[in-house]
Amino acid sequence: MQMRLLVIFVTALLSQFAVAAGSHSGGHDDHSTPVAQQKNGGQHDDGHAHGHGNAHHGGEQAGMGHASVVGGPAKVTAASRTINVDLLDSMRFSFDSPLELERGEAVRFIVTNRGQIRHEFSIGSETEQDSHRAMMRNMPNMVHQDPNAVTVEPGETRELVWRFDGEQPVVFACNIPGHAEAGMVSTAMLKP
Repeated sequence: MQMRLLVIFVTALLSQFAVAAGSHSGGHDDHSTPVAQQKNGGQHDDGHAHGHGNAHHGGEQAGMGHASVVGGPAKVTAASRTINVDLLDSMRFSFDSPLELERGEAVRFIVTNRGQIRHEFSIGSETEQDSHRAMMRNMPNMVHQDPNAVTVEPGETRELVWRFDGEQPVVFACNIPGHAEAGMVSTAMLKP
């Protein structure tokens, strides 16, 4: 009986460490999982996204981090509309509707890599994107599954939901080294 209690205690303790470390090894984001894997309102059965790649920068639960001067993560159910985004090897984003965004609006982005190389879709201010780009130059194999940034392999589809806010222009960028510099950047102003 004592052995069984010890096993239960150790298991509970280890699972607490796994949750605390999850933001860099498995993510806690229900907005960037591959669309083909999404169930139950955008979550895996276990409620988590699962990372991959050489380095992973994991996400946090909606509303629990990754706030930006241009907004923050939102739940799928809060989205008032969906925008499909194609990531192209011509180093461009192709949005299926104009980027006319309103303050307070939550938008679901379904992001598909139509190319043959890895791309990223990241939302932030110009300063945040510049900082992210500098980090990516130092760690070019980093893989994102964050509320504001997803790495998308060729042929893969991911999604994220973002509630827009603030006064600064919103910058959408692929920060994989060389991609934004080649033109994989779009900017939108928020309407009041």
